[in-house]
Amino acid sequence: MAWRMRVTHSTSFQYESEVSASFNEARMTPLNTADQFVISHELKINPFSTVYNYQDYFGTEVRAFDVQTPHTYLEIVSQSLVETKGPAEGNLNASWADLTDQVLTDELLEYLIHSELVDPIEARFDLRALPTPLDAIHFLNSAMREQIKYAPGTTSVYSPASEAWEKGAGVCQDFTHATLSILRSAGIPARYVSGYLYNGSGEVGEEVLGESHSWVEAWVGHWLPFDPTNGNPVAEDHVLVARGRDYHDVSPLKGIFSGGRSRKTEVTVSLTRIA
Repeated sequence: MAWRMRVTHSTSFQYESEVSASFNEARMTPLNTADQFVISHELKINPFSTVYNYQDYFGTEVRAFDVQTPHTYLEIVSQSLVETKGPAEGNLNASWADLTDQVLTDELLEYLIHSELVDPIEARFDLRALPTPLDAIHFLNSAMREQIKYAPGTTSVYSPASEAWEKGAGVCQDFTHATLSILRSAGIPARYVSGYLYNGSGEVGEEVLGESHSWVEAWVGHWLPFDPTNGNPVAEDHVLVARGRDYHDVSPLKGIFSGGRSRKTEVTVSLTRIA
């Protein structure tokens, strides 16, 4: 069943003294896919700035803008209306031997190697001992919450997978990075996915406050999305925004500025199911 949701993602910065200029990239625009349709999207900048659109290497919609007017306050508000549904059925029957095909490994190499945030970790189990890659994914999706407990404040956005794994605690980003590390070590191509998760009752008209969320897509003959943070299927309640190798590729907002230090940052995300 399809859902229609309104998503508002607001970020504001207050500076200690006047900023003469800032240059920014926003990755807050939901993607059009076979499972998701973007009805409308608007990015509002205060102070006003012209926004330039492009698609990055991984297919994410990027909104780039620079503010040349001196300012002590910057606000970015992304408003989207999007229709979502559960992922389409696909071929998920790849064998371990299929994943060693040279053409496939060359094509998906970026999702098979480790990175600064997806660093190697010592898993307490061997995914390759399971009959198929799909079996390995189902097992790992269940096992992750036994290895990492959801605990905000124990890590940062720059924490690698190994830190959360050693602490046994983290947030959705850490669950995702650790899952990617284990999958890639087992030879299963896997990529980082960011977006939003509606965590309400599902009643039409209900607005819920949330934050950016992340999950995993693994290649097992077809890209299979799953959410290791909560173990639930990726379905109508997930809004897809960006894909990449790790969080560095999908950060909702990044940029540089010239002037006073940032004094206060506020981020709010709200999702409303409207149909």
